Amino acid sequence: MLSNLTRYTENRKGKLVSLLNFNKDTLSLEKQHQIYGAISELDYLADMLKNLKDEEIEKENNPGGMFLFKPE
Repeated sequence: MLSNLTRYTENRKGKLVSLLNFNKDTLSLEKQHQIYGAISELDYLADMLKNLKDEEIEKENNPGGMFLFKPE
């Protein structure tokens, strides 16, 4: 599920970036600002999803939640 959400957010961000790049001259400043805001929110969401995925992997690799020290 996390991979589907990640893929969706990356896809949506790509579409917004290309919309901004190809139509920058014709878009109003207000619309450009809205697109920049949406891209920023998608970046934040992608970071949250990455953190959740990392936590999920950590739980799979260490189900007891024990922290084991590596001998030196």
